[in-house]
Order: sequence, then structure tokens, then C-alpha cells
Amino acid sequence: MKKHSSTTTNQATAISRFKKKLTADYILGVVNNVLLVILSLVMIYPIFYIFISSVSNPINFREAINANKFLIIPQGFTMEYISDHLQNMDIWRAYGNTLLYTLLGTAISLFLSITCAYVLSRRGLRVIKVLTIVVVLTMWLKPGMIATYTNIENLGLMGNIFGILISFAFSAYIVILLRTYFAAIPVDIDESAQIDGASHFRMLTSIYIPASVPAITTVGLFYAIDRWNGYFWAELVLQKDKLYPLQVLVKKLLQNTGDSGNLFEGTVSAYALIIIAIVPIMLIFPFIQKYFKKGVMVGSVK
Repeated sequence: MKKHSSTTTNQATAISRFKKKLTADYILGVVNNVLLVILSLVMIYPIFYIFISSVSNPINFREAINANKFLIIPQGFTMEYISDHLQNMDIWRAYGNTLLYTLLGTAISLFLSITCAYVLSRRGLRVIKVLTIVVVLTMWLKPGMIATYTNIENLGLMGNIFGILISFAFSAYIVILLRTYFAAIPVDIDESAQIDGASHFRMLTSIYIPASVPAITTVGLFYAIDRWNGYFWAELVLQKDKLYPLQVLVKKLLQNTGDSGNLFEGTVSAYALIIIAIVPIMLIFPFIQKYFKKGVMVGSVK
């Protein structure tokens, strides 16, 4: 009887603890979800604000700003400024330049990063360790803006697209990330391929790249976003209006809004151009999101 009573007590205690844990987990889950919603709104609202401003009437927009209103809907909906930009051939030329620099630049960057990462991931060679240390040191020992500008100028890359494509095609940080991912591939697979007579090119294209698609897609997205959004070095290196990407055009328009007769009209026009500039990235991301989720932890692969 006592044994049965003790068992019943233990079960009641276990159930009580389970309920408390379940309650604590539920509360923690609710708090986490609330914080995530708040953080998401904080991050999304700037883009949302630019969008609703880009489709607002400048007069209504000015009145709302002067009244310190919190904007959540367009003020006098109009697509006039987005339509005007889409009819401007200079915009399409800048758009084409941006697309060219992004696609070609990302391809060059991925080629250099993947090949360098593959070399640094090879096992058994002492020189590889030395090269890895040298690459890591470049992340801290950077030459600076003046030295970079001087090197580009001395190489005769000013005023042409190769200056912007080649000069910033390599990221030591991304090479180390890919090297970590490549090094996690089992040694047995590598050795089996070598025994079968596979060349390094064959191993890279048939084993390492297919096994690292999430990581490569992630770093490719990083490269592409950096290329798409770049404007400082693009303006400094290209030096010609016909070569400028869309972001430089946006920057110049934003600079000119202060000198225009209608500040709010210029602001709405600039916001419309910003929306046009970020649409491709927003459209592409959902299709590569699954790879991004898998590859975002690339640096933690063991």
C-alpha cells in the first residue's frame, strides 16, 4: 500500500514538474515570438516607408511630414514617379550597368573564392597552413582607401569596368568560410577520388562544389548584394556617366533634392528610384532562401 502511495506521489510530482516546464516553455515561446515580430517590424518599416513615400503625392506627403504623422499608407496614391523613371532611358542604362557588374562581378568573385578555398582546404601540405595564415592576416592588415585608389590608378583601371570588376573581386573572409566548408568534406571521399585517378579540377567540380551548394549560394548572395548596392567605389573608379550603375544615379538624385525647387517632389522621386533599384534582390531572395538558411551557418561547420 505504501509502495503504491509512493508511486502515485512520484507521478503527481512528475506531472506537476512537466506542467511547470510546459508553462515556462510556452511563456518563453510567446516572448520570443513577440520580440521577433517587433524586430521584424523595426527592420521592415524603413523599406515600407520608402515604398509608401514613392507612391505618394508630394503635396500630401509634405503635409503629412509637417504634421509629424506616422505613415502607414500612401499619401495621395500615385504611380507617376515610378512610371517616369521607367520611361527614362538613362535609368535603364544604369540598370543594365548594375546588372552587368553584379552578374559578371559575382561570377568572378565566386571563381576566385572557390578555387582559393579549395587550395587552402588541401590536407598534408605545410605550405597550405602558411598560405591560410597569410589570407587570414589580410582581413586585418588592409591597405586603406588611399593605397587602394593609387593601385587602381597605377594599373590603368580608372574609367573602365575592369576597375570595378577586378579590384574588389576577392574577399578573404569568404575564402576562409568556404575553406572551412570544404575541409569538412570527409577525407575518405577525397582519397577515393584520387585513387580513381580524378584530377583536382574533377574533384572540385564533381565533389566539392555539389556538396557545398548551400555555402556557395550564400556567399554568392553576399557578393551579389555588395555589387548591387555598391556606389562609392563605382563613382570613384568609373568616372563616366555612361558607366555609372543605378546606385550612383540614386545617390546623385538624392544629392540634388536639396537644390531642387520642390524638396518633397525630389524626395518622392528619389524614393521611387530606390524602390526600382531594390526590386530585383527582393524578387530573387525567396527562390534561394532555402539555400541561404542552410549556408548561413557555414562558418560553424565541423
